[in-house]
Amino acid sequence: MPLTPGGFTASASRRRGRGRRRAIIAAVVVVVLAAASGVGYVLKNRADERAADQRVQTAAAAYLTAWRAVMTTGGAATPGAGGASSTTGAPTASGTSTTSSPTGAAGDGGDRVGRAAVSAATVAGSASVATLLTTMADVRDRLLVTGATFTPGSISRHGATATAPYVAKLDLSGLPSPLEYAGVLNLASTDRGWKVRAELPAVHPALRAGLALDRTASTGHRGELEAADGQPLRQSGDLAGNLVGRTGPLSGLERVYDDRLRAQGGAVVVRAAPTRDAQGAVVPGKVVQNLHTYPMTDGQAVRTTLDLRVQQAAEEALATAARPTAAMVAIDTRTGGVLALANHPATGASRAVRGKYPPGSTFKIVTATAALMNGRTADTPLDCTQSVSVDGRTFQNAEAEQFGTIPLRTAFAKSCNTAFIRLEESLPPGALTKAAALYGFDGTSPLDIASFGGSFPTPRDGAEAASASIGQARIEASPLQMASVAAAVASGTWRQPFVAGQPARSNAIPANVLGPLRDFMRAVVTEGTAATVPMPGEVFGKTGTAEYADGNPPPTHAWFVGYRGDVAFAVVVEDGGFGAETAAPIAARFLTALDGGQVAPSPAVNGR
Repeated sequence: MPLTPGGFTASASRRRGRGRRRAIIAAVVVVVLAAASGVGYVLKNRADERAADQRVQTAAAAYLTAWRAVMTTGGAATPGAGGASSTTGAPTASGTSTTSSPTGAAGDGGDRVGRAAVSAATVAGSASVATLLTTMADVRDRLLVTGATFTPGSISRHGATATAPYVAKLDLSGLPSPLEYAGVLNLASTDRGWKVRAELPAVHPALRAGLALDRTASTGHRGELEAADGQPLRQSGDLAGNLVGRTGPLSGLERVYDDRLRAQGGAVVVRAAPTRDAQGAVVPGKVVQNLHTYPMTDGQAVRTTLDLRVQQAAEEALATAARPTAAMVAIDTRTGGVLALANHPATGASRAVRGKYPPGSTFKIVTATAALMNGRTADTPLDCTQSVSVDGRTFQNAEAEQFGTIPLRTAFAKSCNTAFIRLEESLPPGALTKAAALYGFDGTSPLDIASFGGSFPTPRDGAEAASASIGQARIEASPLQMASVAAAVASGTWRQPFVAGQPARSNAIPANVLGPLRDFMRAVVTEGTAATVPMPGEVFGKTGTAEYADGNPPPTHAWFVGYRGDVAFAVVVEDGGFGAETAAPIAARFLTALDGGQVAPSPAVNGR
């Protein structure tokens, strides 16, 4: 480097080199900053895109979830309306499919929630939101939808609009496989976020104004409800009207077993709007498209426990009742299955399974059970006076009877009220309640149709407990329930009555109770209140005279419950007076008819 007076100095070439480096560095910095800015812009843009896509996906998922709620609640095929319940599915915001049961928001309440949710997720499109909701409900009800699964696909967004494909699977009552189809939702960005546009093709691609989805019926035959031997139950007018029910609208066992009885198969079609003929009658619209055809087969027969021979015997016996209104139930003691349900008159309400009566002295079967469970024996002495007072209330025996000090067995056979009231007073608290529960007195409906068993409200005081011990107070029982009590004594196990399948529950009666109790019930027939009623064969029973209103004397319903061999039974005659006078003779005629004998009214006898 040249030496100058001031020392060493850089040459011009060196200065130029340093300038170039600075320029290069600056250029690189500019490029890097520009690149960083561009990358940040791209990343932010992508994040914004993903967020927008997520909002569209969330909006579509919320709509599909709400649609599922509308499709699975409040319709003709929802649980309790004659169709089978079904597990349903709906997409979540993340796009995965979830399952749930429509019973969580069952009935009209769930339908209202679903409609509100659809409305919140929708804006008017080619159809109004109200029209969309009507179309959804129409599809649900016409197709008998029992469950629905909607699985979303990948969305496609273009500015302020988007599309969301989905796959629908609709479970249809009585059909072996779901109706499956693909659809598309159109969405729009609004000031309230992304919303699905209301369009009929969004419900099903084939739908347009003036068209509807519908089902065509199967060409198969509906199955029969059968007696135990295969005969149609409708051969009995009583059973047809009070148990079997109707098919339109569905009721009775026809409703309970509709999913098995109904002819299977048919087709899902697109149908034009209905028209009216010259007389103004509605004519179904023409089928314009067949969407899916299912194999058509006959419905299944449902075999019940009913025995038409036993049913006929019960009907014949009830026809001789001294009073206009009565009912009778017979049960197979070995299984708990119902053999007969008879009503008089047969066209009236089904008192046999829905009647609520005070059981009167027939409930002494339960009270005696409580006593035997708590150490009492057949020989336990009881004071049978004409009357007894408990907490200021006076109770009396029928016709002012009194037998002095007698053993429990005699008190049962003679049906001494005052002795049983004193017996109940001697038992531990809750003993009667426990025994009543053993025989199913808990208010549970025993059958799948409208039915009543027995209820035993806990006594509120000593007077009510005394009244309960003789089958009064607030106790209620149907003939069905009391027949099951008699069957329990015969078999050793109380079983909830049933007409198809198996008993829903059962309770074993303590072994130390059964021997004495059976002896007590036999004594009623041989030497007690029913001794003057000629009974065919070895019959075990209990009479009952149940007060149901105030009066002097109070009016009473007449009862007789019992069993012979494998058949247990209960008879109630409304306003029938003494049990042995009107109810026990009906039981005798019933057994006579079972034996093939002729049934004829017998002379009235005295008894309780």
